Amino acid sequence: MNDSISASIFLGVPAVLTATQQPYLEQWLGWLEDQTLDVIRLERDAYGREPWRTLTELLSHTDGLVLLGFRQLDARSATWRPHTKEEARMAGFWTSPWLHFEAGLAVALGLPVLVASDEGVEEGVFSPDVWGSQVHGTVLRSPGKVGMEWLKLVRRHWISRKPGIS
Repeated sequence: MNDSISASIFLGVPAVLTATQQPYLEQWLGWLEDQTLDVIRLERDAYGREPWRTLTELLSHTDGLVLLGFRQLDARSATWRPHTKEEARMAGFWTSPWLHFEAGLAVALGLPVLVASDEGVEEGVFSPDVWGSQVHGTVLRSPGKVGMEWLKLVRRHWISRKPGIS
């Protein structure tokens, strides 16, 4: 397989990061660029009046998705499903709900998804029990082996969209 291809990927990140989260974003951007990937990001105001259409159109022209699940909501003192038989105390953090929407669109489009979760973020697509053949998960510290497996899928997707390349 040709390692010099330049596939496009979408990078989903919460709009606001802390000073301790920012270096992780920079590390991921560096890794993605080292893999010769064209990284596409949308700033908060770029989603427009119809964010669903904007994202669908954008993702349909990419070869993969990376979501960085930085802590955004401290849910350690919250109650899940209060006053029901499933009531439970929360014990973690949540990230931006937009990342879950982006993951759903990417899965529907058949794109390989890589999620990297901050410590304590395990809701939705960041829950290890939902990772599998299309959604790959790792920790925020490093893409590691999982990231390299995802990268192979991104390259395959890119090749499948380019006639005459094998």
